[in-house]
Amino acid sequence: MKFAIADPPYLGRAYRWYGINGRGKGGGKNRADQHPEAHLWDQPETHIQLARSLMANYDGFAIAASSHSLSTYLSVIPTHSENGIKIMTWIKPGSFPGGSRIINSWEAVIVKVPKERKGRHKGKLIVDYLICPSPRKKYVGTKPSQWTNWVLDAMGIEMNDTVDDLFIGSGTVSQIIAERLAI
Repeated sequence: MKFAIADPPYLGRAYRWYGINGRGKGGGKNRADQHPEAHLWDQPETHIQLARSLMANYDGFAIAASSHSLSTYLSVIPTHSENGIKIMTWIKPGSFPGGSRIINSWEAVIVKVPKERKGRHKGKLIVDYLICPSPRKKYVGTKPSQWTNWVLDAMGIEMNDTVDDLFIGSGTVSQIIAERLAI
């Protein structure tokens, strides 16, 4: 089966962190790579296109999403239980305060589990939340290895599957995918 993990720049934050003049000034500790097309990810239509592409081209997928972009994705992803869509939550203790007085300490993960992998007998049981701090030593947006393993388990990945990392940032997600599929 064919799977994908998508961790795109978050809606409304792309240019700020990845744009040429944004905070992610490229290289260095906690800095993101710069992308001249980052501003496109600040448009809901780009996220809608991503969701449609995932639904059309993959048996299963996971999308990392901010609370602000969740409604955009769910406007096009059918969430009926028979479609295998689950909304999971990554809780990030010790999150840094942003520009708001309410500290954003969680992220949504939209997961599509193929029908053949949904049943209890199709893999180990997992919970729909992960409590794990965000890594501090890599680029902005880096996911911890626990996050990637949790997502792979949720999708029901097996040895002969393929998993595409659609947004290779720090390389952590791709590394964990390669390790899991090589076992």
